Amino acid sequence: MTLVRNHRPLLSGNNLMTLLLAFVLISCNAFKVISSDAPDKPVGDKPVVVEDSDKPTTEDNPKSKETEETQEYISVEFFGEQFLVEPHKTEFKVALILPFHYEAETKREQRTSSAMVEYYQGVKMALRDLEVEGLRMKLYVYDNENSDERLKRILDKSVMRHMDVIVGPLSKDHIKMVSDFALKHDIAVISPLTSIDEIETENQRLYSTTPSMQAKAETVANFMANHFEGNKVVIYNDGRSYANRLEPLLVEELKAQKVKVQAVNKDVQWANEVSDENTVIYVASHNPTTVNTTLSSIYQTKKPVTIFGENSWSNFEDNDYKFWNKMNIHLVASDFVDDTTIAVTHFRENFRLVNRRDPSLYAYLGYDQFKFMGDFLMAFGEHFPAYISGREFRYLTSNFSYEFEHGLNQNTNVFILKFNEFELQLAE
Repeated sequence: MTLVRNHRPLLSGNNLMTLLLAFVLISCNAFKVISSDAPDKPVGDKPVVVEDSDKPTTEDNPKSKETEETQEYISVEFFGEQFLVEPHKTEFKVALILPFHYEAETKREQRTSSAMVEYYQGVKMALRDLEVEGLRMKLYVYDNENSDERLKRILDKSVMRHMDVIVGPLSKDHIKMVSDFALKHDIAVISPLTSIDEIETENQRLYSTTPSMQAKAETVANFMANHFEGNKVVIYNDGRSYANRLEPLLVEELKAQKVKVQAVNKDVQWANEVSDENTVIYVASHNPTTVNTTLSSIYQTKKPVTIFGENSWSNFEDNDYKFWNKMNIHLVASDFVDDTTIAVTHFRENFRLVNRRDPSLYAYLGYDQFKFMGDFLMAFGEHFPAYISGREFRYLTSNFSYEFEHGLNQNTNVFILKFNEFELQLAE
């Protein structure tokens, strides 16, 4: 497997040609979307309506005579399991609300726009596959421009009250607005790219696809306890908001695992913290300068260490991977593209044919999330929450494993990746 930038990258690097090409593809692709949002540039002229294929055979519920007399159940196979499912919808309305910034003015808006278009390219690839499988869906696409006022106008549209699922938006405040709206109209909401640690108003039908910090802390603590029993663990806090939130969660989870742990800051003297035995160090920082300086200081001690860090590191410029090999680097990720698999290879080849470029991670995420959504809607319809919770589903780059925590359904899957022989691999 070759080393790829397989993390969720920062929204950087505007590509105007990509944006223009995407809108050309949107307008001429066989997969059309409908947006009644007249002030925006049209994304398409007709809804995605994928013709129905062979319908599943229905059978009586064998569990009780009373049930047999009152309701027919449908036999469904989903990820190798057989389910008897209540009768459900076969046609669905889905809204995708993201800050596409069709008329981006600032560099920040341009970066966000590029990333959202890449995500949407992945969505279209998922719709192509779902058409073959028999999905019937109308997809409504809206640009909320990362604006409160704009989002309110979208939610005020009469069609929004009849959605089955709303995907998006991006910011936590906007997700809360959509969640509150959806609660009133019994609509499922999927947060596609933003992790949500908790929400004020409990919502049984809100799904956060990006694992929370709590899920990350639990996974890391379990991994360290199982693989580095007896080793000292040091948490380096760079003083920024991300580290300030993550550090106490890590310390609490590690202590619960009976792991000896110590938190340090930028004033740390590494010679005093590492020992002749292997020391496990979590560097909680997304800043390239901080990370490189910290790793260099640790390396100068000439002591054996195992370094844990953020998957964003693999997007840093000019990484010294020989140095990484020596430092026994482990990265913590919410998604992972294993380009050695046949499924990833096929997706990449098909994506190139359609888009004339390689897929970014946002394209993989768009594909996985909409493919999963389409799969469970076809199988379970509006009853899907009862069937997807507590189970794990693997797609190209994402695992979906939802548990209801802190007022919403959290995807608890977190990958631990190990850098070995110039490759990022799933750690055993």
